[in-house]
Amino acid sequence: MKRLLLTLLIVLFASTSLAGATLGLYFDLWPGKMAYAPPEPMPSFFDVYLYLHASNYYVTALEYQLTTPNEPAHTLFIINTVTPAEQAVVTLGSPWEGHSLAFWPPLDGYTPGYNMICKYTCMTLTPCLAGLVDYPIVVGPHPGSGQLWGTFYPNNETFPIIGLTSILCPYYIGVQNTSWGAIKSLY
Repeated sequence: MKRLLLTLLIVLFASTSLAGATLGLYFDLWPGKMAYAPPEPMPSFFDVYLYLHASNYYVTALEYQLTTPNEPAHTLFIINTVTPAEQAVVTLGSPWEGHSLAFWPPLDGYTPGYNMICKYTCMTLTPCLAGLVDYPIVVGPHPGSGQLWGTFYPNNETFPIIGLTSILCPYYIGVQNTSWGAIKSLY
């Protein structure tokens, strides 16, 4: 019994220690919605929020880059304005070329769990079915450092961040009149 409890404790500790801070785009003010289909007519304007989750630090700075693997030129999905969090005291670069932000007072990564880093006002120039189907927006490493990381108070030591992928215009498959075998064959 002791061995079983010890094994269970080790497995639980290992799984929670591997979880790290994440940085992702959310299509709602309250995190949770990572896929969105903008309404027509075009152009469609909407807000997107960049949140840092579960950092477990007092965050003083971070750097990242947004990429769109399906369309590197960003002509169908455009960021019009970038509004950093209230605590941001220095911002360098832009989301597409590499964005660095410094915060004071530091963001509390313990209590709220989610920290809003930026708000983007965005627009799409084409309907979902005309080029934006399953359009990924990836939070990745900053091109200057090659890292997706943050720093924390008091000594500005770095910590790694895991970038998330959000989907614009997700392609949904109707399953009401489809057999389970047909659905499984899609994967």
